[in-house]
Amino acid sequence: MRLLALPAALFIALAVVALAAAHAEPVKVRPGDGAVLNERPAEVALDMSQEMAREAGANDIDVFDADGNEVSAVAAVIDNANRSRLTVPLPADLLPGRYTVEWKTLSSEDGDPASGTVSFTYDPAAAPAVGKEVLREDLLGGDEPGGDVPAAQVVDIGGDAGGVTWVLVAAVGVAMFALGAGGTFLLVQKRP
Repeated sequence: MRLLALPAALFIALAVVALAAAHAEPVKVRPGDGAVLNERPAEVALDMSQEMAREAGANDIDVFDADGNEVSAVAAVIDNANRSRLTVPLPADLLPGRYTVEWKTLSSEDGDPASGTVSFTYDPAAAPAVGKEVLREDLLGGDEPGGDVPAAQVVDIGGDAGGVTWVLVAAVGVAMFALGAGGTFLLVQKRP
């Protein structure tokens, strides 16, 4: 029984950390965050880090102009072929200006919600800029599969998870607690 205490504590610690890390957050966004576009974009597309739960109103993209008026006329749609992709069409008469994109998601893995904002500018007369399309590095510290992305293009997505760092700190803290508790338990059991 004593030998099972430490592995059980480690399993619980890892389960807690895995649950804390689960959020469906954007890995890639088009138009990119801070992009300047000369042509009207047809849609806003977000590729998430996880598949999203199909629950009414839980996953959405709302696009607002500089005055705070919503310009996205319909609800965002989860791609049937790729449940980690969320898109919303933009109106054909979109006027030049700066736009704020507010997104919210619900993870299908554990039901955790996430939300955040990005922005882009539509200006036919301005110098175009792609903006930051890649918003999150994978958990191994590499780029999103399929491309080399300069470190300058990786940004904080503004959601409720500030990155992987807090997860690693929590994992180390929980593991240290579990090891300390397990070691103390074993020492107490060895006392005469």
